[in-house]
Amino acid sequence: MSSSTTLLTTTTTTTTGCPANVCKGGLLMGYVPGEVDWDPTLRGILYFCGLLWLFMGIAIASEIFMEAIEKITSLKRRIVDPKTGRGHTYVVWNETVANLTLMALGSSAPEILLSVIELLSNELYSGALGPSTIVGSAAFNLFVITAVCVSAIPSTEIRRIKTVSVYSVTATFSILAYIWLVFIVSVTSKDVIEIWEAVVTFSLFPLLVVCAFCADKGYFNRCMGIEEDDSEGADKSAPAWAADMDREEIAAAEVKLKKEYGLELTDEQIALMIQSQGKSGKSKAAYRIEATRNLFGNSKGKAEDATPVKQSSNQVSLNAVVPIANSASVGAGGGGTSPAPDCVVSFSAHSFAVKECVGCMKLRVRRTGDISLPVSVDYASRDGKAKAKEDYEPILGSLKFNAGDTEKHIEVNILNDNATEDDEDFYVELSNISCALEDGSASIGSIGVCRIFIIDDDSPGMLVFEEDCIEVQEDAEDSIVNVVVKRVNGSSGKIGCSFFTEQGSATQGYDYLHQEGQLSFEDGQLSNQIPITICAKGRYDNKEEFRLVMIEPTGGAAFDATRDGGSEKSILTIVIKANEAHKTHIDRLAGLLRIDRDKAAVGSDSWKEKFKLAFSVTGDDDVKPGAFDYILHFFNFFWKFLGAFVPPVDYCGGWLCFSCALIFIGLLTAIVGDLAAMLGCVTGIDDTITAITLVALGTSLPDTFASKQAAVQDPYADASVGNVTGSNSVNVFLGLGLPWTVGSIYWTASGRTSAWQREYENEGKIDWASINQGGGKFVVIGGDLGFSVALFSGLAVCCIIVLLLRRKFLGGELGGPAKAKYATSGFLVLLWIIYIIASAAVVISNKTGCD
Repeated sequence: MSSSTTLLTTTTTTTTGCPANVCKGGLLMGYVPGEVDWDPTLRGILYFCGLLWLFMGIAIASEIFMEAIEKITSLKRRIVDPKTGRGHTYVVWNETVANLTLMALGSSAPEILLSVIELLSNELYSGALGPSTIVGSAAFNLFVITAVCVSAIPSTEIRRIKTVSVYSVTATFSILAYIWLVFIVSVTSKDVIEIWEAVVTFSLFPLLVVCAFCADKGYFNRCMGIEEDDSEGADKSAPAWAADMDREEIAAAEVKLKKEYGLELTDEQIALMIQSQGKSGKSKAAYRIEATRNLFGNSKGKAEDATPVKQSSNQVSLNAVVPIANSASVGAGGGGTSPAPDCVVSFSAHSFAVKECVGCMKLRVRRTGDISLPVSVDYASRDGKAKAKEDYEPILGSLKFNAGDTEKHIEVNILNDNATEDDEDFYVELSNISCALEDGSASIGSIGVCRIFIIDDDSPGMLVFEEDCIEVQEDAEDSIVNVVVKRVNGSSGKIGCSFFTEQGSATQGYDYLHQEGQLSFEDGQLSNQIPITICAKGRYDNKEEFRLVMIEPTGGAAFDATRDGGSEKSILTIVIKANEAHKTHIDRLAGLLRIDRDKAAVGSDSWKEKFKLAFSVTGDDDVKPGAFDYILHFFNFFWKFLGAFVPPVDYCGGWLCFSCALIFIGLLTAIVGDLAAMLGCVTGIDDTITAITLVALGTSLPDTFASKQAAVQDPYADASVGNVTGSNSVNVFLGLGLPWTVGSIYWTASGRTSAWQREYENEGKIDWASINQGGGKFVVIGGDLGFSVALFSGLAVCCIIVLLLRRKFLGGELGGPAKAKYATSGFLVLLWIIYIIASAAVVISNKTGCD
């Protein structure tokens, strides 16, 4: 059978009777005169170094590809409710759908394109390099990348997958995908891929996307018995609640809270418990772009802080001491369970919430059982986030229950101040219970420790725009619009936020001037202004819009969750319209042409920036390059320079950049296929072994750094290991389903040609019982591939089980105690080593005399 590319040319016959192979160029790699006479060792070293250099180029091309995907998937739309007149800005692409389609294609493009190009370059005969690279890459992704992410987290922290339902779907599909491969190449039609098998393989891709989308929406949670992560004390939908909650969702949340805490809650108390989560993590594409730039010395600006974004909460004052939790004990006092005590003393609730200005609060301590016994119990306070003598008066004493007493109170003085601060907590513990009668017994009940939350009542207020959308008229000259930002529901302390303008249909630098900075409010200040420059461009009838966005409130400030942007940000849409007083009889087409010409100029500026970055050593003028930066720049300059010719993402919504970058990756992948086959040829290494080791590692290395960065920076594990299973599934469904569909249809239609007969007549690994039935067949030899896939499937199940056990016993998939996380990483790496060694051993043992 021929190699993975049109590479081997038979020129002589050896003494063993086997044809001698001359390793020449393939699809794109030309034949260098006299190359076949070079020393094989020298050729192997050159091909190996060439592969490493090409992997750098693919990583840089993939970065450009990811930039286009990030632009496409971040597309926003604004809709206006006709009933209320309020607008809402939303992201068009569902995050799960984006991860499994464009972003999975972006991270797996080299593997998928290698499989497609191999088929097309090999005259539609199947090869070993593409399928084996896909399986080898899947093994590296699942075992090695997961191992790296597990160990990257500090031992004092845990990361867990948040969208469990989506992960369950992608993990299931990732296992079934490879079991399905074994089934079709080794069971149903051995060594042959029928049309229906290929079509089903390809069709599983849209099925995966639909199922994952349904899981993301929560449709499967009830029937699958899945409870989404609520470790932060919030509902699964909490991060989006501030922006997306409708009346039905609010009502459901209220009912759930009242059922859980068993008391009548005020609206303010419910608002306190529905705490908004911090800003959502970056997308998979953003992590990939950042990791590639850091890896190859092309980082644009300083790397972001590798600390996860802390999650904030809305601060709402309470009017009384209110129990706020009754489901999990912070701690419990001692006490025997056998024999049962005569009486039990405990707090009335696990936790209480009190506003800072309450003064003196009373904690109820109840006694149940035999109330005729005289009992005493000690109590003492201890610090949590709240500090004794700063936030509360420390207490230490004893309670005495006389005969007939069922309830006592512990008084705690809460100290008030004028500083704006986060909500804090401290604890009061019961201990040393005793009964005055020798024949009586007493113990501390299940609630032996009470947690008190102090809610800050020095409200700094919320920052809001006067309206969600304003219209401004263009003047004859550039004009400044002062956008008013109001401070409502409080004015205590100094607060602020960051702001920036965001391009919509209006073009930055043409319709308006970009603004970004910090907005500050002094103590008691109720309003401030952000100046925005509107450019005069002679509009006639058209309107353009852009957005002014406020983010990252400081000093305890918040945004109005009911307004556009929700609690995470505040968005003002600014619509620029023509000035009625300055309308002239200008043809509307001329106006549109001016706008198009201006947008082209903006694109040229972006193109100029791309070439500037290509020539820059570090990508940042403020960063002084070191020796290693210059070395990386030397090796990568050619790829960065070529990448600068790819159109910027500003054109066609990013789709032009997407298409050109895909072609760029395809060309490099074709050369990788040639070089990998030539390396295997001169070294005598089978294409399968080259694929599952060198090629798989080279194409997956940028994903390794991106996943590690995501694991450290993101508060959840979804962006790091959660996306691995989805990408592995897409690799099979697209990377094998697409080329196999083309190949099976072609050979079924072409029949048994003479070329087809010559291709396989000397192949000793084929199951001829399957081949000789019917007409032309698309042959995919399942021996080595089938074993490799079956082995990976079994080891993948072991990996998933390990992650499930970590979630159950350690609380999350990543991080945890040092011994546990390093043991997990070592075990996962061992699984990968087993896969490589066993697969290579089977390939070598199955080689025939002339292979």
